[in-house]
Amino acid sequence: MQITTSFRAVLALSGLTLISAAATMLPAHVAEAQGGALSGRGSVGIHLQVAEPKGDFGKNTNTGFGAGGYLLVGLDDNKIINWRLDASILSYANTSRQIPLAGTGGLIRLNLRTSSNIVSVVTGPQLLGPTGTFTPYATALGGFSVFWTESSVEGSQNVNTPFASTTNESDAVWAYGGAAGAYLRVYNGKNPVRLDFGVRVLRHDDVRYLNDQRVREAFENDRPAIPVRGRADFITYYAGVNIITW
Repeated sequence: MQITTSFRAVLALSGLTLISAAATMLPAHVAEAQGGALSGRGSVGIHLQVAEPKGDFGKNTNTGFGAGGYLLVGLDDNKIINWRLDASILSYANTSRQIPLAGTGGLIRLNLRTSSNIVSVVTGPQLLGPTGTFTPYATALGGFSVFWTESSVEGSQNVNTPFASTTNESDAVWAYGGAAGAYLRVYNGKNPVRLDFGVRVLRHDDVRYLNDQRVREAFENDRPAIPVRGRADFITYYAGVNIITW
């Protein structure tokens, strides 16, 4: 199986982070016993995302934008071994065109909007480095993603109030990959707050999806859109906050 250069880089970064965290497990435990800053038993995070499509998916689609959130639960007393549940939504293609309402002689114009999106729900172990102001982490992830494209119609003066919509294509597939990043603590109150920066790789072996070209061809030829089928891999860069809740 061919692995892209970017994917290898993320794997290498994840491996180095894991080794570093494991090597510092004992010092982290000592620091905690001496009253150092704790990572907490559980935390929640939210972040904004920019997704870079890779391989054939990158040739067929554009950069994606979206948001995500996750729940992190510590599995050991040192809060080094954790379990992460991650959900995100990305939009990688959006088009809009005006069409006349049939039977009105072109006097009534409608907006035909088409959007292509990806929802991913993945989970897996997350290993934290030493607790403190700066805390690196690495995560292995597996789950599923749903790719879908939807078209809707609204009045040209009734923006965001569609009266009809159709799902043009949808496909649910297994997803797997990993993430590496770091927390930067900025608040030490009852519920400490950390900035969260990282990169995540997700791979999908075989998926059907639509892109701008297939949507345009369907519109111009007045026929159902023909999906692209193949691998769909992307790297997501994210930034947000993590709040220790208990």
